[in-house]
Amino acid sequence: MFAEELSGNASRKKQDEARNRRRQVKQQQQRRAVTAAAIVSNAPAAGSTTSDTPSAAATVGNNGDTVTSSTPVAVSAAAPLPVSPALFSGPLASNNAPSSSATTTGGASSSSAVAQALEQRRIRTLQRLQTASAVCIQSWFRAVLSNHALLHEERQSFDKRMGDLITLGTILKTAKKTTYVPPPATTSMLSLQLLFIVQPPFRNKSTKDGSKKSIDIKDANRLESLLRHVLLPGILSDDDQLDPLLPWLHSVEGKFRLEKLLRFSVLCFVSCPGMTTIHKSVDALIRALIVGAKARPVIAQHCQKFLLHATSPLEVNEKVDGIVPEKSLDLIWRLRTLLLYGTGAKGEPIPSNAEKMRESCISKQDRDRANIMLLLVLDAIQSFPILRTQLQSRFVAEILTVPLFTWKVTISNLLVEPKGSTGDTTDSPFITFLKAFVETREEALSTGNLKSTLFTEDVPLSKCPAPNVLCLLANLAQMGRLCPSINGSDPTKLNYKAGALFFNLLASLIDLVPLGTFTARRSAVEWVTHGAHHSPIVLSTVVLDQCKILLVDSYVRELFSSAINDTALNTEHVITSKNDKDLKLEQDMAAVGSTSAANLAAKEARIDRDRSFWKSSKWAKKLSKTMTSLLSGDNSSSNSSSLQLSSSGIAKGGGSLVNTSSMSRQLAHSGASHDTHTKKAFLSRKESDESTKANMDGVPYSPQFLIALCRAYGTILSRWGGGGKQDIVKRVDNSANKNERSKEAESSEASTTVEPCVLSLLNVICFATNIVKTLGAIIQSDRKVVADLYDIIDSERSPMPIRSMQIRPEYGRSDGGNQGATVLFMFVTCLSHVLIITDDIEIHDMDRPLPPHQLRRIILLLKRLLYRACCVDDVHASSGVSRSISNSNYFGLSLISSSSRTMRDLYDRSSRRPLCTPKMWLIEDLLEKDLKRCKRYDQFASLLSTPVLRVCPFLVSFKRRLRLFERIVTTNRIEIQGSNQLQNLKPGKIVHITRGRILEDGLLHLNHLGRNLRQRLVVQYLNEAGAREAGVDVGGLFKEFWTDLSNMAFDPNFALFRATEGAGNCMYPNPSSLQAHGSDSIVLFEFLGRILGKALYEGITIQPQFAHFFLSFLRGDYNFLHMLPDLSTMDPQLYNNLMFLKTYEGDAADLCLTFTVANDDFGRNDEIELIPNGANIEVTNSNKQRYIGLMAKYHVCDKVKQQSQAFTRGLWEVIDRSWLQLFNEPELQVLISGASDGKIDVADMKAYAKYSGGFSGLDKHVMRFWKVFSSMTSKQQADLLKFVTSCERPPPLGFSCMNPPFTIQRVGVMRDGDKLPSASTCFNTLKLPTYSSEKVMRERLIYSIESGAGFELS
Repeated sequence: MFAEELSGNASRKKQDEARNRRRQVKQQQQRRAVTAAAIVSNAPAAGSTTSDTPSAAATVGNNGDTVTSSTPVAVSAAAPLPVSPALFSGPLASNNAPSSSATTTGGASSSSAVAQALEQRRIRTLQRLQTASAVCIQSWFRAVLSNHALLHEERQSFDKRMGDLITLGTILKTAKKTTYVPPPATTSMLSLQLLFIVQPPFRNKSTKDGSKKSIDIKDANRLESLLRHVLLPGILSDDDQLDPLLPWLHSVEGKFRLEKLLRFSVLCFVSCPGMTTIHKSVDALIRALIVGAKARPVIAQHCQKFLLHATSPLEVNEKVDGIVPEKSLDLIWRLRTLLLYGTGAKGEPIPSNAEKMRESCISKQDRDRANIMLLLVLDAIQSFPILRTQLQSRFVAEILTVPLFTWKVTISNLLVEPKGSTGDTTDSPFITFLKAFVETREEALSTGNLKSTLFTEDVPLSKCPAPNVLCLLANLAQMGRLCPSINGSDPTKLNYKAGALFFNLLASLIDLVPLGTFTARRSAVEWVTHGAHHSPIVLSTVVLDQCKILLVDSYVRELFSSAINDTALNTEHVITSKNDKDLKLEQDMAAVGSTSAANLAAKEARIDRDRSFWKSSKWAKKLSKTMTSLLSGDNSSSNSSSLQLSSSGIAKGGGSLVNTSSMSRQLAHSGASHDTHTKKAFLSRKESDESTKANMDGVPYSPQFLIALCRAYGTILSRWGGGGKQDIVKRVDNSANKNERSKEAESSEASTTVEPCVLSLLNVICFATNIVKTLGAIIQSDRKVVADLYDIIDSERSPMPIRSMQIRPEYGRSDGGNQGATVLFMFVTCLSHVLIITDDIEIHDMDRPLPPHQLRRIILLLKRLLYRACCVDDVHASSGVSRSISNSNYFGLSLISSSSRTMRDLYDRSSRRPLCTPKMWLIEDLLEKDLKRCKRYDQFASLLSTPVLRVCPFLVSFKRRLRLFERIVTTNRIEIQGSNQLQNLKPGKIVHITRGRILEDGLLHLNHLGRNLRQRLVVQYLNEAGAREAGVDVGGLFKEFWTDLSNMAFDPNFALFRATEGAGNCMYPNPSSLQAHGSDSIVLFEFLGRILGKALYEGITIQPQFAHFFLSFLRGDYNFLHMLPDLSTMDPQLYNNLMFLKTYEGDAADLCLTFTVANDDFGRNDEIELIPNGANIEVTNSNKQRYIGLMAKYHVCDKVKQQSQAFTRGLWEVIDRSWLQLFNEPELQVLISGASDGKIDVADMKAYAKYSGGFSGLDKHVMRFWKVFSSMTSKQQADLLKFVTSCERPPPLGFSCMNPPFTIQRVGVMRDGDKLPSASTCFNTLKLPTYSSEKVMRERLIYSIESGAGFELS
């Protein structure tokens, strides 16, 4: 009607247009004539210029006439509105503005009539465009006004009709006590009228969450009235004839009407907060359609198609620009939208005030609305059994990934355990949904690709700073803490199977969350990729705090306490029982007795020397094997035993290092069976099965819950424990994928340092539960775990390298993956942590944390694991194992690191007080072939970088490590100094030493040389008169110089070193040396360190025995966990006092101690604070452990820190630190001082002695000498050895390594008194006269060695 009003009659319009056209032509002709006349009469002179003259403004009316007027034009309601030309942009508006004058320049002629016509044409065209635009705007405006008027009329009509129906229903209910049900036709008419009324809002532009910008509250109330008074009575009626929706399903229009009505209902629910009546009405409508017994199947089936989808709208690509379109009515998706954008003050996924307000950031009305829809979705899911599993999985993936979900709803709705038909309780919806989630995403969970199934397009990380997987972990952690069937708060309600499922799922999520989740930093950053650019996003601290509920002490304690059932596992019996192998090892330890670790190391080297003959040739090995078979009478098992590993754990010849021995490859491919020791240490499969069955009969307990806990918390320990980032084996990779593997290792999702949460977690698990003994029992009695342990230590059973093992569960397998690796990692990590506060007395005398025989079993197991990780896995990797199973993983690296750390700790403790015999640590023949292969210094030095010598050198026998050290030093010395044998001996640096000024002259001439001390030194002694002595140094005089210097420097009276007060009388730096020698003490310690390095470099042994902790300083890796045992040797009284404080059951504050220590140096009393403001901090029961540790650290480390650093600095200038790290402390002492017992092996000395000058081994004088030497005391033997070699101790490897060898030279005499025995120390030669009797020889030898003369006897 608006178009007809504007356009008028068609014929009349044509007449007006023709009349206007004629009038315009006439007016144009008149204007041309007037203009021409004006130009002729007013033509300017030549060269003159004219200015623009104003003219009346031209206004175009409706009929096209030009009206000159200064007054505004009044437009009626029917007339078009004038529009300013400035509203238009384009060539007509910008380039052709109307003009009323022309400008002439420089006598040019005026504008032609054609130009003026074109200008006027442009003006008319612009005016026509303005008129058309005004008409369009006016038409739209009138349409809007008319539409609003119509809608107003319809709303009034709808409200009047609804009011009449409500009044009628009230009257009928009052009179007849019945509910009025409107006829279906009335219902359809009112529904259509309401949909017509609410139609305009659907034309508004959608917001980012897919909802409309606004909903009229009055329209929402009209919907509520329609649902409550019109639709619901008919839908809930038992009479199908009164159901208004059944006729709708018979036509396309009716189905469309139903979908539109549901869409508007859901939209009102989401967009109208605080309107509880609307929420309840919409909830009642959807429940009546698809939920409950009254829901009609045909209607429910139709509504299910657009209310509940088996797949997410994001999966089927029902989105445009990341926004789910309006047509998606999926309830799960709408619930997610509501939770993301419909809660909170500003509609943000994570409210900005969440960190400050916590749960209060979500208002009560928002939470109530979310609860209504949550219950609706839960009941709707239960109403469709066919799609139930998929819908439950969708619920976990889309709803439980909403940030702060547990704050936005009441989660008790998910945690209630419904009762079944028989009255028994069933799993809560929470557990049921998790089962469905795991069932439908088994492959993604097993492969670590869960992130790809959790869609994130709807919520970018820039808007919601918490990834979906992180939100899922936070919500599950919060809900699991409150779920009584899995939180362990009530053991009677604990569901072990559900708990195992829950924590296995948590393990998969912890494996995927960002590394900043459990770090100590308050703000964690996640990097987002935008093409080639990367930008950081700070993760929400609120969500991170929700995840950290997993680390709450009380929660962890409840979980592990409820999961551990030592009665069902028969832990005490498994831990205390001993087999034949344990008894045999105990007998071996009893034979060792109280022998010190250093003596055992020296004895080990001597035993190896005694056995070296039988391993030196093939015929000797064959003869030994044949004699053994004859004596045992067992020939039948020779073939079957050929594949068995030797008693030390490795097949014969299989002890070579990585890729350097053919026997290692043979071991990797020959299918060698398990270690005999390991087999006997752990139960067989049959025994473990019977044990588990006997333990489980009648007991509702399953160790799977404990194993799942170990998997979840083991993931935290391995990712954030500092051992999963770097491969400590550091294998050399020459493959084509070297660069890819190095990048992969660098990007490993694990921390490089131990996070505080890991230490706190270990404290709770280890010291609040019996975890160590329980896991120790499981790895010996559980059939599946035992089988998995065999897979770990045997490369033939499982080709996957240890470093590539995963901790996340493998849902595709019936056994759930490698449980043995999980339990073993948790066990060795906890054992290592418990050993921190366990002293030697508790281990050996109190069976804490495990009996010694159990520790020996662990040593056997971890020995095999480390050997495979360091030696065997690389052979497999280079032999065709696919790269997909050989990539390093943080869990595999952490398992190797924890095993190495535990073995190191046990080995260090065994070095103090033996836990087992030395051979139990060894892999037979390991490194033997590699030593034979090497010839040059660089080849020997390259062995130091092999994994086994860096990670677990104790697997190699002490003898072979000593030999490696000796060959490294010897070959390096030959390269620098030359040798007589090669006839390239270089001239040495001459050093003049006065016998009365040994320390001063040595410091003057040698200290400045530094690393040049490796060069050859020639010592020339000067007597007290300053005259040069007769001796010529070919190595012997330097040995004598060092022996004299060490006797002086290590004398406690010299105040550089002090002897321990405990057993051993060992030396360590004197804390008071700075007061005794001033600033020169540091220089003296550096000098002594260099001289000790020179002695080791030249193969010279010395007398002083060093303290255990000082030897650790020399190695450069002091274990601070051993401070208390070291303090017991350093100051027994202080140690006893600290142990009294440790076990004191009263209030430690009564002892009046503070965090200070009194220092008394030469009568000067100083009070030193152990911590800042320590004098004002009282020692209490809560901090006494820290006080004990600080006291031990101060006395053992801090007091001698400067002296020890100076000494090691000088030592490492001559001897590389890596050379010394081959040995532990007792072994290093043997390297420095030889056998610590001071006894000389006469048989070994005699076996490698040489004879010259006419002597032979059968000469009577030689036989007489050995008889005399054997009858001497240990002191006299040492003095005689020093007299001949300048060293009172033999080399660590025995006299076979003495160079030059010990030689006895014949000196013929006529009478016994002609000559005394003399020596050439440079050549280790004893010049022995041919005395007439044994008595004379003994007297002369003793006189010579006790005279103390220099070269006067020569």
